[in-house]
Amino acid sequence: MILGNKMIAITAALATIMQSAAFTVNAADSMKYEAEDAILSGTLESISDTSASGGKTVGKFSESGDELTFNVDIPSDGAYDLVFNSMGYGGDKTNKVSIDGTYVGTFVTKADDYNDAVMSRVIMTAGKHDITITKSWGWISVDYLEIKAAERIPDSAYQVSDKLCDPDATPETKALFSYLCDMYGKQVISGQVADDGLDSNEFKSIYEVTGKKPAILGLDMMRYTPSRNAFGDPNFKAVERAVDFHKENGIVEFHWHWNSPGDYLKSGNDEENGNPRWWGGFYTRNTTIDIGAIMDGNDAKGKEAIDADIAGIAKQLLRLQDAGVPVLWRPLHEASGGWFWWGAKGAEPYKDLYIYLYDQLTNVYGCHNLIWVWNGQNPDWYPGDEYVDIIGEDLYLDKHSRSASASKFSEILDYSGGKKIIALTENGVVFDIDNVMASGTKWAWFNTWNGSFITKNGAFSDEYTEAEVLKKTYQSDYVITLDELPDWSSYHTDTPENDSSEGDVNADGRFDVADVVLLQKWLLAVPDTHLANWKNADLCKDERIDVFDLCMMKRKLLSDSDQ
Repeated sequence: MILGNKMIAITAALATIMQSAAFTVNAADSMKYEAEDAILSGTLESISDTSASGGKTVGKFSESGDELTFNVDIPSDGAYDLVFNSMGYGGDKTNKVSIDGTYVGTFVTKADDYNDAVMSRVIMTAGKHDITITKSWGWISVDYLEIKAAERIPDSAYQVSDKLCDPDATPETKALFSYLCDMYGKQVISGQVADDGLDSNEFKSIYEVTGKKPAILGLDMMRYTPSRNAFGDPNFKAVERAVDFHKENGIVEFHWHWNSPGDYLKSGNDEENGNPRWWGGFYTRNTTIDIGAIMDGNDAKGKEAIDADIAGIAKQLLRLQDAGVPVLWRPLHEASGGWFWWGAKGAEPYKDLYIYLYDQLTNVYGCHNLIWVWNGQNPDWYPGDEYVDIIGEDLYLDKHSRSASASKFSEILDYSGGKKIIALTENGVVFDIDNVMASGTKWAWFNTWNGSFITKNGAFSDEYTEAEVLKKTYQSDYVITLDELPDWSSYHTDTPENDSSEGDVNADGRFDVADVVLLQKWLLAVPDTHLANWKNADLCKDERIDVFDLCMMKRKLLSDSDQ
């Protein structure tokens, strides 16, 4: 009878929470602007269409200079979803959006019928603004723009498993990944691509402006590619730079501009910049290699060539492993763009190559110091959760936007189901950290590209990022710099699966009804709900938190109370 009364009390408390939580998601009224009432420039015209809202639409964005501008009035400062209702002619089309003359991103219009394309969590201040659609691909009809207050990203979106896809990962690699998972959603880690590492002009300039150094050093395996060495490009010192940075307690990232094997390089010079084709041998335009034929078994010579390249890179990764250096490993990047040869033949050959590379490096060569960062930039190109630890996106935005592209982050969050860390693996402009926090889209890290994005003629340049913004971001409490990284030798790598903390999600040292109530609120995405230790909620031991864990927690509470 006592057990029954306790169950009734717990159920009543949870029911109260559910009722109150339902009232926390009330959304502001949306604002709708018809395209035919907007400002039309160039060759745009209003077109009668009974299937469109109001019976009219605007198109067709066929000429350069065609622009459609909505004059909008925003009620209050905040994050908003911009919903463009439009239709593509002859296929899906991508076009640009700017606010008050500042480029903020693109949206994709699906073909044949009017449909919604959403740019999520765009930061806007109260008052009047001009939202402009500019022809990129063009060939769309725009029906209307709807503006809605954006829903808050719940803390649950940042609660990810720290289980690596490589079960034999080194202790150093596990420690780093555990740290990335712990910081995700709380702070953003700073990063900089710099061929010369700590001695680079990029690092020196950032330190001069901010008094801080990036926590992540981005480097390239390009010059270690055997097929590139054959043309006389000497081995670079990237591995040595990585080891030196690791000794300073830093985090190392490696990407790989994989030069095409020599037999597949086109002759002569690159038409774009006049360099020998081999110098830019990673570009599709400079090679005849067909990764589809290689992965299908129809090009044995090509298979031998890529195997030789993989072996050469594995040798360098093993040098890093022997030195105790874990690596954020980002191979085969920006594939869906098609400008690199590994993405030129479509999604399926690319995925086959990615999985093959994973198997070779992990299972054949024993490179267990890799945290696999997938950077294909399109969900159709995703190779599978078992081959990916982190999802990366490369974004180069307008200088004055100071945006971290909340819309792109939200898109990745949606298609990944919140199962993976999301990182800004390349950027040009350094975002304003205030915009990141305001939009609630907290990339795990940013990694600014080298050269002119930070420096010019060996010194800091504000061509892309103003000193004020750089200083604010690097000195923010929300941004982790080199001096703020932990002692890796003592950082935890494992959590006991069964101990006295099981169920203690608020980390107060005991398991009781407060933990059940907290988990219920978290599952309902009640604002400002945070699990101090989400792993303690995983009673099902399946690396995810859901209603089944809540049911087991209730049973555990009743069982403990009955003893």
